[in-house]
Amino acid sequence: MNLFRSKEHARNWSEFEAGTEDGIIPLQDGAEIMSTPRHSQRLGGRAVSTAAEHAPAFFAKLREVTNNSPFWAPPTA
Repeated sequence: MNLFRSKEHARNWSEFEAGTEDGIIPLQDGAEIMSTPRHSQRLGGRAVSTAAEHAPAFFAKLREVTNNSPFWAPPTA
């Protein structure tokens, strides 16, 4: 993970790849995604057994903070 001051700063990074602009999200949005039970309860001893239960909340928050960007869509099998 790289932290940048702004989207412009990220775009000026030497390793920035054109077409990945939708992947740039504010730190606050990243924290919101990580605050879902999928991540906040991962050390509770039941992370694997409750993964399917927590997935809907995680993906709903992910879609919310990324405006449902295809960049952040989970891969299709």
